[in-house]
Formats: sequence, structure tokens, C-alpha cells
Amino acid sequence: MRRTHLLVILLYLFQVQAGLSAEPTNGYKSLFIGHSFFVPMARGMPAHAHRAGFKDHEQVVFFEGGDRGTPGYFWENSRHRMDIKKVLQSGKIELFGLTWTGVGRGKGTFEHFKLWVDYALKYNPNTTFALAMPWGRYPARYKMADFEREMKRGFRDFHDLIDRLREAYPKNEFFCIAYGQGAVELKRLYHAGTLSAVDGQTKSKERRTSGIFTDALGHPDKILIELGQLVWLGTIYDVDLKNYEYDHGFALDLKAIAAKVIAQDDYHRHWESDK
Repeated sequence: MRRTHLLVILLYLFQVQAGLSAEPTNGYKSLFIGHSFFVPMARGMPAHAHRAGFKDHEQVVFFEGGDRGTPGYFWENSRHRMDIKKVLQSGKIELFGLTWTGVGRGKGTFEHFKLWVDYALKYNPNTTFALAMPWGRYPARYKMADFEREMKRGFRDFHDLIDRLREAYPKNEFFCIAYGQGAVELKRLYHAGTLSAVDGQTKSKERRTSGIFTDALGHPDKILIELGQLVWLGTIYDVDLKNYEYDHGFALDLKAIAAKVIAQDDYHRHWESDK
């Protein structure tokens, strides 16, 4: 009986250790594939990673709009599929970032993600996978409570997907970049009347005003891109955002908001230094 208990304890400790991320030292060779709610964040990573000291960060980004930016559509797009596979075939990709557009939209099911995971692991069995959770479409149409409720439902479904991938690939790390919550935080400030850093919820080219979003669909304006990039940086590289020397240009503590977003999501990376 004691031996059985010891085996159970050892198995548990092994699983906990396997779920921890080693502190990155120089930067990841990365691949990011996604849509227009995802790519602006990805494209900011080289500058942020290098500024934060991760000089070896390199990346390749593939873009398709809307639902076409989900894993299944990339797989079915012969041109993108061949190009992405060539990048993976190098065996050098250490971090692979993907996204979705929600349950019932696009092609972002477990099976669709699995296609790319299997292919990546074929060439680098130690690949780490970042699943980035965006905000929903037409965010300005929602009342705050309704938007928050929809986002909570979306995160629950996204976390379920990550759980399935973790169970299917226990030797690899799958984590969430919860940058979509940044839209919730900014929208909450807007509805509370305390978001003075921008002119309104949605940008107006005619009136030359700024917003959280650039259009009704919900594409990000600069403040949301800046916040999202900080969430990405803090999640991927465990950067202490409070001490990160970077001026985003807004009269709002975006670094503190980003740190809050990361801390509130249990599916972010868990570092050895957190023990």
C-alpha cells in the first residue's frame, strides 16, 4: 500500500514538473498563424522581445482574415499549408502560436489544432504551443455585462480545448495567451467613464477620433494592440511588466492591466521560478 502511495505521489510530482516552463534565456524561434485580431500582437513581438533582453527571438507570421485565420483553414489552404510546413520542416521552430474564432466558427476544433501539432512535433518533438484567445466580434454592440458573459463562455471553451491538447500530448507545453481579456478591461473602463486615454469605444476616421476598436467588427486600435502585445510578452517570456522599460504613449497604466490579465488566467505559463 505504501509503495502504491509513493508511486502516485511520484507521478503527481512528475506531472507538476512537466507543466512548468523553464525560464527562457535568449529567445524563441517562433511561428505564428492567425487572423487580424491576432497578427497585430504577433508582429510586435520581435521589438518587445529584443527590448526585454531576448535577442535571439525570431519569428515567421502567416495571416488570413477572419475564420480563414483558424488552424483548419490554414491546413486546407494549399499555398499557406506548403509554406507553413516548410517552416516547420526546418526543425528549428520552438514556439508555435495559433488562435481561433470561437466554437462553431471557423475551423478551430481539437481535430484542426491536432493536424498542426502532429506536424510540428514530427520535426521538433519539443515544440511549445501558444494558444492565443482573442476577443469576440462586434464588441461595441454589447452591453458590458453581456460582453463579459460571452467572453467568460469563450474562455471556458478555449480552456477546454487546451485541456484536451494537454491530455493528448502530455510531454509538451500548451498555454493560453489571454490577450482577448484586454478588450474586456478597456471596455469596462470605457463604460465606467474612466477611459480618457482614447476618444471613444470605436475609432472614427471622419471625426479623427481614437478608440479601443477601429471599426464595428472589432479590429484593434492602437491602445488595444499595445495592451495585447504586453500580454503576449509577459505570458511568453515571463517579463516583469511593472519594471519593463517601455513607453506605450497612453495616459493609462497598460502594463498593470496586462499583468492583471495574465495573473487572472490559470492557463498561462507556470514558471519554475513560481514554485
